[in-house]
Amino acid sequence: MTDAEIPKEEPQPADAPTPESSAPPPPEPLEDQQVEAEASALEPASFAALDDGEALPPEEPGPAPYPVSFDVEPIGKLSRLSTFFRIILAIPLLIVVSIIGGGSFSGPAPFLGVGLVTGLVGLHWVTVIVRGRPVGWVFDAIVHMQRFTVRATTYFLLITDKYPPFDGDWSAGYDVQRPEKLSRRKILFWKTLAIIPHAIILTVLGFAASVCVVIAWFAILFTGRYPLGLRGFVIGWIRWYSRVGAYWVSLRDDFPPYSLSAEAPAASRSAHGVSAFAGGAVVAASIAGIAAFLILAPTTETVQVDYASLLGGQSSEEIEISDATIVLPVAADPFEFTDQIWTAEEDERFVAFLAQVTNETGFDLELAEGDFRLKDTDGDRHRPAFMSLDGLRPPRDLTDGNTVIVILIFEIPSGEDPQSLSYKHDDLHTAKFEFE
Repeated sequence: MTDAEIPKEEPQPADAPTPESSAPPPPEPLEDQQVEAEASALEPASFAALDDGEALPPEEPGPAPYPVSFDVEPIGKLSRLSTFFRIILAIPLLIVVSIIGGGSFSGPAPFLGVGLVTGLVGLHWVTVIVRGRPVGWVFDAIVHMQRFTVRATTYFLLITDKYPPFDGDWSAGYDVQRPEKLSRRKILFWKTLAIIPHAIILTVLGFAASVCVVIAWFAILFTGRYPLGLRGFVIGWIRWYSRVGAYWVSLRDDFPPYSLSAEAPAASRSAHGVSAFAGGAVVAASIAGIAAFLILAPTTETVQVDYASLLGGQSSEEIEISDATIVLPVAADPFEFTDQIWTAEEDERFVAFLAQVTNETGFDLELAEGDFRLKDTDGDRHRPAFMSLDGLRPPRDLTDGNTVIVILIFEIPSGEDPQSLSYKHDDLHTAKFEFE
């Protein structure tokens, strides 16, 4: 290339910007103090503490789970054949559990049966009352027996299809931490009162668990799997029941929580007190109800009546009940209506009684057909086919101080005879005439 072909650069003005000068200027470096301030603003307090060589504050531990544990290993598919015949396969377990006396498949605790564990629990209570603390081998024996009962219950309720062993590890674990001391004064009476609310709730949940097991039985037969939600509920119910049982037999003094969760801690003192108060109220109400029943128990005043003499017009003895009196002056057997306005069914007949009722109760007394019953020799009870009160149809009010003549006509089988006639004065008082 010749010099003529080389392009010459045009001279640039002195004030024209160069390519380098057209780029934005680089940021100015931050001073050390500014860098430290921005870093400390972004840095968590914990990291700052580490930089200063200070130890992190320890996290506050949550409350420990209740010291009676029950857990079941996760399981995949279950045997359909074993599930279908579970009741038959569980018969040997039921026999062993009955011998142990540790409860039943409907609930492993706290209601003990008559068996080996019952005597051990009695011995345990005596040792706690005397020593204030459990005897190791007695405590461990009770726990071992209850562990097998819980395992048998777990198997019966379809939670697992592995047959429970008498000892060693298994897919369901049950354990109780042995305490150093146990309360003497809480044994039996106090703890029985305190667990009454638990027992009521567990009974209701037990019905729900039974429904869950039935549903799970069909689900396993069709899918081979126990629905997780139902399985978790049934396991939680067994766990709750086991905690209450351990508390009641005084394996622990910690009051069990109202919870299905494995991580639930012991209930608070206030919950313990409220439960004991509620249990005491239930017991007091039960005692009051029993006393009221005994005091106000239904009573029946009975007299013997010669039936042939009554047919002949000889009046029965008078019965007095709650300031009212009733007597039978006469009876007719068989009885026929005038002009046969009513006739009995085939192979049946009418029987008529005349009753005299006097009201001295201080208030009006209502008389109705449902107050009278005739029992025949076959044991059947009959309502009046016809009834009148001084010629009027019931029901009628008998005012205080007055007497009414009651005509009672019953229809009974021809081959049977009247055995007794009863008058129900109220829910608690009945007059009864027995025929000889």
